[in-house]
Parts: sequence; C-alpha cells; structure tokens
Amino acid sequence: MHQKVNILVVGALGFIGRHTVQYFGAQPGYQCFGCDVLPEYGLQHYWQIDATNADYKTLFAQQYFDVCINCSGAASVPDSMQHPDRDFQLNVFNVAKLLEAIRTQQPLCKFIQLSSAAVYGNPLQLPIQESDPLQPVSPYGQHKLMAETLVQEYVSFFALKACILRLFSVYGPGLKKQLFWDWHQKAKQQAEVEMWGTGHETRDFIYVDDVIQGIFCVIKNAEFNAEIYNLGGGVATTIEEAANYFAIHHQPEFKFKFNQTVRNGDPLYWKADINKIMGLGYLPLTSLSNGLLKYIEWLKEEK
Repeated sequence: MHQKVNILVVGALGFIGRHTVQYFGAQPGYQCFGCDVLPEYGLQHYWQIDATNADYKTLFAQQYFDVCINCSGAASVPDSMQHPDRDFQLNVFNVAKLLEAIRTQQPLCKFIQLSSAAVYGNPLQLPIQESDPLQPVSPYGQHKLMAETLVQEYVSFFALKACILRLFSVYGPGLKKQLFWDWHQKAKQQAEVEMWGTGHETRDFIYVDDVIQGIFCVIKNAEFNAEIYNLGGGVATTIEEAANYFAIHHQPEFKFKFNQTVRNGDPLYWKADINKIMGLGYLPLTSLSNGLLKYIEWLKEEK
C-alpha cells in the first residue's frame, strides 16, 4: 500500500495547474507530481513532455499515480476560432493519449478531466444543470465536449475510473489572459477601456482557490464513474457589475464603455447550478469582490 496519495498534474505550469501543484504539494498525505511542455527547474517530481508528441505511456510506466488531474489544453475561444486544428490537438487528441496511457499502464489511476461550461453554449434556462442540453457555440466548446465523450468511452468500455468537472469563469493570481487581464492591459493604454457586449451578459465567476477546493472534494468523495459536476460560484454576475468591482479595486482610475457588439463564440448568460458538487462537500468561499482584490494586487506586482 502507498502511504501517500500520488497525484499527477498534467499542465502543471499553466494557470490552474500551478495552483493545483502548490495546493496538493502542501497537503499532508499527498505527494504531487507534474508534467508540462516547458522546462521547469524549480519543481521536484517534474517531467517535461514533447509538445507535439507527448509520451504519457512512458511517464505512467515509470511512476505510480493514484490520481491524474488534466489541467492542460488550450483555453481560448477566440484562438479556437482562428486555429481550430491546434485547439483540437490540445483539447481532444491530448486527452485521448492520456486516457490510453492510463488504460495500458495504470488502469487503477483515477482521472479528473477539467472541462468547461462552454459545452452548454447559450443555455435555455438558468441556473444551468449538468443534465441540460449541450450546444457549444465555438470550436473550443465543441472540443471540450468531444473530450468528455472520450472520458465516458473509457469508463464504459474499459472500466477506467474518471469524472468530469465543467469549470465556469475561473480567475485569480497567475491568469494572464481573458477578461480581467485584458481590461488591465487596455487600461495601461487607454483612458477609457472599450469592452465587448452590452454589459448585461452574465458570467459565473469562480476564484481559482475554490476550483482547487472542488477538485479536492471530488478526489475525496466522488465515485469516479464518469460523473459530471458543474464547478462555479453559483452566482450570476453581469459584466457591468464585474467591471464596477474591478474599478473599485483598480488604481489608477478605471473607466470603461461597452461597444454593444457580442463577440463571435461568446455565450450570453451563465449561472451554474452547483448543488451536485456541493453534495460532495464543496462550498465556494471567495466572493468576486474579494477575489478581484487579490487578483489586482497580483496584477500590480506583475507590472
């Protein structure tokens, strides 16, 4: 028997991956391992893998893992519209290779796939439940859905132990893309930041520490029988409200306007029903106002 739970974080140098490694590396009873495509000299138990031809089978043959968390992949809707082939490679083909490595080398290793609320597209009703129709409005959302299907395939046909987390709008220190990062960068150049949309669109924001807490609850309490869990804050916030929170914490003064144009691939309204994952002990702890305060403090240190 292994005294410690060995966790492999795939995509260990990404935004969510770094936070996951940091958290589990500090937890008693856990040993954390990471892999990614870049060299990393500061991490113990780290493997660099080939970006174009990742050899996960060798990795799983060398080291025993109890749990594999897939934090890797592309995470940009606009980029998926520009480079759908690249998005497919990172978000679908990569997952197939991971699952096949687990099937052939370590079929007892539990697998957690970080999926996205993008699989829902524009929902018919709010809050969004896991059983609601899936109608992605971008290649990114479509590819995340394909990856979910792969996970379910390996559970059904090969009895792998896996589950899926559909993440909503994750933010926090270390995130160098998406909404808040873009606003901060634009504010350096513009007296008034132009934002997409009307401001009435909603998102369900979740601070990265709450994501890690959700992953922890799943590891401890999920059945790993291809269950799907929404992972969000459970609160719908309009983009205008989010911009106002951002302006309160942002110095110098932050002014903004909306261009009344919805960007191609962007859904309009999101709010997660999080009752299912709350049944595993999950409870979101960080409000958007408090989370943005921490994120903006980090942004100022980044320059």
